[in-house]
Amino acid sequence: MARSISASVGLSGINRKDDSIAVQELLNRVPPDQGGPVPLLGVDGLPWQKTIAAIKHFQKVRGILKVPDGRVDPNGPTLKALNEIEDDQLAERLPPGRCWLV
Repeated sequence: MARSISASVGLSGINRKDDSIAVQELLNRVPPDQGGPVPLLGVDGLPWQKTIAAIKHFQKVRGILKVPDGRVDPNGPTLKALNEIEDDQLAERLPPGRCWLV
């Protein structure tokens, strides 16, 4: 299911906590070979250096922007690309011994 944010997250963003958490969770769903963060981001709602770097890396690997800006905007191309990550790829990112029944 697609996630939405109410305001920009990342570099020079408004960075509301709920929106920041949503972006951190979405980034953590991205496999490393598709631009996901390694190690996974702490989901704390604080989009500081590691989150901004992860956004830029994702934008670069996916070719979303000619010059990655480190920001996710509502209805923008980065959020759209994050929402396109398939749910079945999430299982590949779970640490060993962690599983959820859905």
